[in-house]
Amino acid sequence: MRGILARCIRFGTRHRFLGCLGLLIGLLVLCGGVSVAATRLSPGSRDLAPVEQAEVNQIGTVVNDSLDPVDSYIEAMTNFDAQGMWDAYASSAQAQMSARGQTIQQLQQGLDRARAAGARINDAEQIGNYPLRDGRRYVFYIVSRSGFPPGGGDEELYFIFTTDPSGHILNVT
Repeated sequence: MRGILARCIRFGTRHRFLGCLGLLIGLLVLCGGVSVAATRLSPGSRDLAPVEQAEVNQIGTVVNDSLDPVDSYIEAMTNFDAQGMWDAYASSAQAQMSARGQTIQQLQQGLDRARAAGARINDAEQIGNYPLRDGRRYVFYIVSRSGFPPGGGDEELYFIFTTDPSGHILNVT
């Protein structure tokens, strides 16, 4: 094998054009062999899962399963309805809020003051819904609102809802 390689090198140095041509042909054969091997070893289309259409929102984010309690919370927040917001919480979260002295009446009073001052929810868009292994979910929303204290201007806020396996809200960040 060394002798053949040595003769090829001597021939290529004496006849440079033929040596370069031979080297080029050798590289093309090597690239072709690698391409054929890669094609045979790569997964075929039959090995891949079928493509499914997924629902997307206005900004193009995939919308997973919606959760009725979270949707109810957002709708109640848009309508300044404290009872609807309270009902979307899991009973354990309601108990924790009550233990801290928070009541539906206090929440409704704050919402009524904001509405009287001209506050409004302009838009609420779900941007994600991530399932956790234990059955809980993180649901992400962007809410566009205006007229809320302290500045009263337009603003966009993010909301991260942690829900229990039934979809009721455990926490809002």
